[in-house]
Amino acid sequence: MKAEEHPAYDDGLRNAARLAGADPAGKSYTVYFDGFAIFVRPPGAEAPANARVVCIAQKWDSRTVQLRFDGARSEWVHP
Repeated sequence: MKAEEHPAYDDGLRNAARLAGADPAGKSYTVYFDGFAIFVRPPGAEAPANARVVCIAQKWDSRTVQLRFDGARSEWVHP
């Protein structure tokens, strides 16, 4: 299964964007997928075992969060 096919994929992206948007220091939050589950981890947290990075959410400005994906693809959201 691809991360994008997981039922919690969209919720994981939304959660990471919400956390990044609310972080006063502008820290990034990382979304991981291990083949079975979607995880959102704060900065400095250990990656889940056997997981790969799906995207990184980082505050762009006071209203916008950038979701950065592999292949230099980005999306900007307003959490």
